[in-house]
Amino acid sequence: MATLDAERTHAANLDIQISALRAERTLIQERLDSYKYPVLTLPNEIISEIFIRFVPVYPEGPSLYGIHSPTNLTHICRKWRDIALATPELWRAVQLSVGDASDIPLGRQLQELDAWLSRSRSCPFSIEVSSSSSIYFAERNFVFSPARAARWEHLKASFQTSRSFIIEAPMPLLRHLDLTFDYAEVDPHPIVFGEAPLLRSVVLNDFAALEVILPWVQLTSLTLTCIHPHECVPVLKQTPNLVYCKLHLYDHPPTAWPDVTLPRLESLTLVPYTPGHKSQTRYLETFIVPALCKLHIKETILENPIDTLTSFMLKSGCSPQEIHISGERRVSRDAYSRAFQSVKLSFDVGQETDIASNTESDSESL
Repeated sequence: MATLDAERTHAANLDIQISALRAERTLIQERLDSYKYPVLTLPNEIISEIFIRFVPVYPEGPSLYGIHSPTNLTHICRKWRDIALATPELWRAVQLSVGDASDIPLGRQLQELDAWLSRSRSCPFSIEVSSSSSIYFAERNFVFSPARAARWEHLKASFQTSRSFIIEAPMPLLRHLDLTFDYAEVDPHPIVFGEAPLLRSVVLNDFAALEVILPWVQLTSLTLTCIHPHECVPVLKQTPNLVYCKLHLYDHPPTAWPDVTLPRLESLTLVPYTPGHKSQTRYLETFIVPALCKLHIKETILENPIDTLTSFMLKSGCSPQEIHISGERRVSRDAYSRAFQSVKLSFDVGQETDIASNTESDSESL
C-alpha cells in the first residue's frame, strides 16, 4: 500500500509540473506571437526601395526566371508579394531568351512577359532578347507585337539573322537600340525603324549595320562593332548630328577613304576589333570633326602616330582637350607630351614598348 500511495503522490506532482510547464509554454507563445520582426515593421515605401535595389540598375534587367528574378520576392510572404506587385519599377526591365537559348517554351515566356508589362504600368520598358536559333515567323511577330513594342525605351536584340528579327510596330518611346546578327542573309530584307522619333543612341555590329534602315539623322550616339572602314562610310555619311562615335574596326591595309564630316562630334573612339592586330590604317585622317573634344585611339592603327595625329588635327580643324592612347606603344609619353603640349594625354598601364622609355611603366595623365 505504501508503494501505491507514493506513486499516486508522484503522479499528482507530475500533473502539477505539467500544468506549470503548459502555463509557461502559453506565456512564451504569447510573447512570440506578439513579437514583430524588424523587417516587417518597415514602411511599405522602404521595402519597395529595397526591392528595387535587388534588380540591376535600369536599363539593365534581370532574367525572366531564376534566382535574380523579382518574381522570387513574391514567394516570401503575402505582404512582400503585395508590395512587389505594386512596385512598377521592379518589372520595367527584363532579359528574354527564346528558341534554343532557353528550355522554357516561348508561349509561357510571353505570358510572363505580358505579366511584367502589366505590373510595370505606364513605365517605359527595357528588354533584352536573344536567340541561338531561327524563330518561326509567327513567334517573332508575337515577340514584337505592336502592343508590346509601344512600351520599349531600350531594346537590345541578338539573333542569328535579320530573318529572325522582323519588326513593323511603331516604337514611340524607343531611345536606345542595340542590335546584333550572327551572319548576313544571302538575300537580306532591310529592317526599317520608321516610327522611332525619340531614338538617339544605337549600337550595331557589321551585319546589323548593313541590314537596318534607321532615322540616322536624329542619332547623337553611334557604336559600330567588328566592322570594316568601308562599311562605316555609308552610315556615317547619314549621321551629321553625332556627338559620340565609337568604331571597333577590323584589320585593313592603308588605303584612300572618302572624307566624313561630323560637325557636332565631341567624342571619337577608334580601336581595332581583333585583339593585338598590328595593321595600320590612315582612317583617322578621313574624319573632319571641328568640335572634337575627346579622342581615344589605339596606337597600332596609326601609321606614324605623332605625324598622323597632327595631320588629322590640322585637316579637321579641331583642338581636342583630351587624347587617350591605348594598347602597346612605340612612341614614348615624353614624345607625345612634347608634340601636344596643350592636350591632356593619358595612356594604358604598362603598354609602352619604346626601348628609350622602358622605365615608364605606369599609366599617367600628363
